[in-house]
Amino acid sequence: MILLVLSVASSRYAQAQSLDLSVFQWKNRLLFLFAPNRNHPMFDALHKSLAARQSEAADRDLVILEILESASSTMNNEAIDSETACLLREKFDVLRDEFTVILIGKDGRIKLDRKEQTQLDDIFALIDSMPMRQQEMRQRKNLGASSQ
Repeated sequence: MILLVLSVASSRYAQAQSLDLSVFQWKNRLLFLFAPNRNHPMFDALHKSLAARQSEAADRDLVILEILESASSTMNNEAIDSETACLLREKFDVLRDEFTVILIGKDGRIKLDRKEQTQLDDIFALIDSMPMRQQEMRQRKNLGASSQ
């Protein structure tokens, strides 16, 4: 019995290590979309907006994680196994039937945590108001001016 518990705990620990979100720190912003399924109206609206504005999301160094209860979860359109999706739900304390949007900044801190309808323009505006993003925009503008 003890061996079984240790085995499960070890397996869970190994899986938890694979979701080390710190690998994204200072490189990417993480946008989590939690929903029961793809047909959830708030998920669907945000998902469609992101699909139509992929280059703007990429410009903001966004990694998109879609964590779904009754469908395949993804990170930037790559499949995430169901155990990892479950652990992410637990980590952010999101209920199975709940819609939640969470934005994590490059500093690793939660910048947005909403359970209601959220517009992509609002998320982009929040990101664009962050000092690190403003610095990135200035650097890109200066690089563009110096190459002309």
